[in-house]
Amino acid sequence: MGNQYWVGAYSPDGGGTSQGIRAIEYRNGSLHDLGLAHPADSPSWITAHPGLPVIYAALEHRGEIAAYRVVSSNKVESLGRPVAAGALLCHLTLDAVGSTLIGSCYGDGRVLAYPIAADGSLGEPHLAVASEDPYAREGHAPRASRSHQSATLRNGRIITTDLGHDSLRVWDLVAGQLVLRQRIILNKGDGPRHLVEHPSGLIYVVTEHSVEIIMLAPSQEGGYEVRSRTALGDAFIPGEHYPSEISLDSRANRLYVGVRGAGSIAVLGIGADGVPLPIGMESCAGDWPRHHVQAGQALIVANQLSNTIVAFGLNAEDGRPDRRLSCLKLESPTCLAAQTLP
Repeated sequence: MGNQYWVGAYSPDGGGTSQGIRAIEYRNGSLHDLGLAHPADSPSWITAHPGLPVIYAALEHRGEIAAYRVVSSNKVESLGRPVAAGALLCHLTLDAVGSTLIGSCYGDGRVLAYPIAADGSLGEPHLAVASEDPYAREGHAPRASRSHQSATLRNGRIITTDLGHDSLRVWDLVAGQLVLRQRIILNKGDGPRHLVEHPSGLIYVVTEHSVEIIMLAPSQEGGYEVRSRTALGDAFIPGEHYPSEISLDSRANRLYVGVRGAGSIAVLGIGADGVPLPIGMESCAGDWPRHHVQAGQALIVANQLSNTIVAFGLNAEDGRPDRRLSCLKLESPTCLAAQTLP
């Protein structure tokens, strides 16, 4: 049995050539195109509900979220009308029990929480309190807020990144509303993009502008604090290379980071103290690695600008994706969302 994924992508309204959501399968070392699942305008991020045959797509340039009912391994149908979000909606995630969908908007900094009905459809959202630029000074206009990702932590809280304000915020989800618990201010110009939580409770944040991994650790006060900073490697240059997705190996002992501009995947080990240690880098065999997922002992990479999805075998000793297994031509891929069909 293979691994099935819904592929998000950019259509012409977002500068790409995709027609919408596609379905693919990875099986026995090979990638297979299962066809167009549903037409859509730049469904740049897709997330699947863990308990319902439903997926959600961020229609980025329309600023809307579309819900779809899964009808087969390669087809979905609309579940109600798309709901409004904000400018350049770029990321979606679900809370721990699948009752709330969180949307992040790069264009206007909005973070929204949508209640999910029993059939998977979305209700009216709650708008979280807006971010404030921690480096704004009197007489200087504040920088734009750029919400980029939300993630559900193992303790049930929600954490969000703001690439424009160089900060992260931790929230409690109370009766479907996001209640701010903590703001973590990073260095000016870091540009936190995406993050992943380790089973130990450590959080690894990849920065798009400073090209680092910042490790957050639980603090004595019950929040999180910056514990370390690790450069991705000497080959990566801020302003020329732009990290995208960060993921944790299935064994929780390595990190993988896609680096746009360098056309590569950076691999870092995790030391006994949790601090990342650069292992090396490998070519992604394409241009602009926007997203990636792990499937067993393979890493599947969506190369946005070269219109390819490539599967790599992972080296058994150091985890490097050093064996090209399969390549699939697909228009402007930006996201790979796994789906386990009921």
